[in-house]
Amino acid sequence: MMIRGADISIAQLRVLLAVVEEQSYTRAAARLGVSQSGVSHSMQALEKLVGGPLITKAAERWEPTALGELVLTSARKVVGEFQVLSQQVAQFHNEVDETLKIGVIPSALTGWLSPHLSSLTSRYPDAISLVLEGMEEEIKEWVESGVVDMGITTDVTQLNLTYWCEHFDWQLLKKDEVVAVLPENHSLRKQASVTVAELADHPLIMSSGGCEALIQQIFAHSLEEVDTFQVDFWVRDTRTLLQMVAGDVGVSLVPTLALNNKPAANVVTLPLSPQRDRNLIAFWAKWQPLNQVGQQLLKECKA
Repeated sequence: MMIRGADISIAQLRVLLAVVEEQSYTRAAARLGVSQSGVSHSMQALEKLVGGPLITKAAERWEPTALGELVLTSARKVVGEFQVLSQQVAQFHNEVDETLKIGVIPSALTGWLSPHLSSLTSRYPDAISLVLEGMEEEIKEWVESGVVDMGITTDVTQLNLTYWCEHFDWQLLKKDEVVAVLPENHSLRKQASVTVAELADHPLIMSSGGCEALIQQIFAHSLEEVDTFQVDFWVRDTRTLLQMVAGDVGVSLVPTLALNNKPAANVVTLPLSPQRDRNLIAFWAKWQPLNQVGQQLLKECKA
C-alpha cells in the first residue's frame, strides 16, 4: 500500500499522540480543544490512510499496534519539528518588534555595510531604527552611554584592552586591506608593492576620519626609528585626501573600503609589503546584551 504523505495532516498526528498520551478520547479532545467526535473522525481517517488500526484497547489502556508504533515514531518527529518551526516563526515576529540603533564609521557604512543593512531590512523592515556616522571615539562614547546599541568601527581595542574588556563585548566582522595611495606620476608607482619605510621618505597626508591610530601603529611597527615618522597634512574627508594626493602634495595610507565610490583620478594604489589590514569589529556594551536584530546583523555581515 502506498501512502501519499501530503494526505496525512499535522492535526491527525497530533490527535494520535494526544489519544495515546491521555489514554482517553475525551481527555484528548479537551487537550486539543476539539469535540470527542472530531477526535474519533480524525483517528478513523488516519487509520484509513495508513491501512490499519493504530491503537487497540487492552486492559483498560489504549495501546499502539505494531503499525501504530511505526506511525507514532514518525508522528513525534514531525510534530516536534513543526513545534520548532512555530517557535522560529514566533521568534521572527519578535525580532521585527525589536529595533537596533547603530553607530558606524563612514568608510564601513558606504563601502560595505549598506548592502547588509538593505538585506536585513528587506526581511525585517522596521529592524533598524537609527544609523549614525561617527569617528571611532565618538562611536565608543555612543555605545557606552546607550545612544546606540552597536558600534561598527576599526578595531582599536589593543590601545586600551583592559578598559575594553571591562566595558564591551566585540566580534570581528571583516579584514580590510590598507593600501598606499600615490600620485600617478610618483617614483614608486611602477613597483608591485611598497614598504612603509619607502613611504616615510615622502610627505604624508593623514586621514583624521578615524584611521589615524591604525596608520600610526603601522608606521610605528614598521620603522626602526619612530622619529622618522611625521605627518605633514591632516585631512578629515577622503575625497579631499585623494585630491591632495592627485595634486602631488604627498602620499597616504588608506583602508580599501574608504576608497569605494570615491573619485580617484590621477592617483594609483599599491599594496603594502608586508600586507597590512584594518580589522572591522562590531561591539556593544556588556551591560546591554545584543538583541536578536543585532545578532541577525552579525550573521548577515559574516555570511
